[in-house]
Amino acid sequence: MNSALALPLQQHPSFAAALRMLGQPVTLQDLEHAATVVTLQRCGISFASRGPIWRTPTELAEKTRQLRQSGLRLINADADDPMAYRQAGFRLIHSPASVAEMDIGGIEQDILARARSKWRNIWRRSHNSRLNFQHERFSKQKHAWLLEADLHQQQKKRFRALPHTLIEAYAVHQRKDVIAHIAYRKRDPVAAMLFLLHHPVATYHLGWASDDAKRCGAHHRLLMDAAIRLGGRGFTRLDLGQVATDTTPGLARFKIGTGAVVRPLGGTWLRIPGL
Repeated sequence: MNSALALPLQQHPSFAAALRMLGQPVTLQDLEHAATVVTLQRCGISFASRGPIWRTPTELAEKTRQLRQSGLRLINADADDPMAYRQAGFRLIHSPASVAEMDIGGIEQDILARARSKWRNIWRRSHNSRLNFQHERFSKQKHAWLLEADLHQQQKKRFRALPHTLIEAYAVHQRKDVIAHIAYRKRDPVAAMLFLLHHPVATYHLGWASDDAKRCGAHHRLLMDAAIRLGGRGFTRLDLGQVATDTTPGLARFKIGTGAVVRPLGGTWLRIPGL
């Protein structure tokens, strides 16, 4: 598998390795013109999340042929490619979500220039806070407080995320590739963001902030610090996750304010036998 491609987290070999460490039945499928597809078994059905990722522009007929010959049955598609899926016997069962993708190529001034002016103003004001901003390699023991805070906010806001055991397994497999950016007031953490790295892409995985840290613009500072640092290391894209303006408008505004491009994914497709 060629990890030099700009693969989404769910299609990266490090993610597959972490899932296997947790005992998940991961399989890899080779398509001629695509990156090797990471698949899981869901109720006996081969499922690919955010795949396949085509290596080069590929003709519709060729995509259709490869999809038909694959063992894929359920696809949460990364790209909007409905004709290929329909002609390969798939049917849409869930409409596409959208993700925010932040370009972090170039120098610090380039990354800042892409952000909206209001977002940049909050970032600038965050430098006047008395918070201390650090980045740290993730440790299950050292950062247990962050995982506990995240569980609490999941319960409070009634949402579910990937299990924390996956973060821990990812850190075991690639111990330098789980990074926490943290804001401290004196010695007390008041805000944090956790990133999973899969070069040349990084994925924002979770974040937490106290009310005081939110007023200080801590998350603006943490995210921009991470983007600038990762851009300096040769990363080109920061995946900020799904954008839902209807259910979480504040979070959507925050992500869009970075200058991130909102891109629709391809929807969820199920292959119907006989089609």
